[in-house]
Amino acid sequence: MKTKVKYSSSLPLTLAITGLAAAFPAPAVADDLPYGPDTCVQGFVWREARGGDDVCVAPGIRDDTARQNASAAQNREPNGGAYGPATCKAGFVWREAFDGDTVCVDPGVRDQAKRDNAAAQSRYQRNHPDPQPRERHEDNEPPSGAPAGTAGSGDPLDGPNACNPSQFQQQAGQKYDTDACMLAPD
Repeated sequence: MKTKVKYSSSLPLTLAITGLAAAFPAPAVADDLPYGPDTCVQGFVWREARGGDDVCVAPGIRDDTARQNASAAQNREPNGGAYGPATCKAGFVWREAFDGDTVCVDPGVRDQAKRDNAAAQSRYQRNHPDPQPRERHEDNEPPSGAPAGTAGSGDPLDGPNACNPSQFQQQAGQKYDTDACMLAPD
């Protein structure tokens, strides 16, 4: 005796949907970035102290770095010294933008390279969706998810006055670094 097999009437529809899903894969969560995962946020460019140096810096820093590389020999001791042929003249130090960077520069340039290296992760666009805009709140109430005690729309580090030197109290021996948006040793 034969057993009769029953098929669901929705089987053709299920197969059609499955076929379409396979033919048209879902888009990625974020678009591919034009220069890969190390694409800089707007306003920053790769430093290029050497090939592969993709630390994001202000355009002027990249220009300065190119000039430093082009004139590297001018700040070295011509006959070498305690550190061999890479010994810097008095008043100059190794830039140290990366391990092994022995371009001789003013000490302030090395300090800038350290600040840029420390800020590198925050300057990558990374392959993820843009963050949602912060909510605006009245009465200086912090936005949802903000730590207790933080200011809302009146926060001097949020909005059009961000990176404005007048928002910071400078102490003796400090200057405002507009590239790093922070107070730095003078």
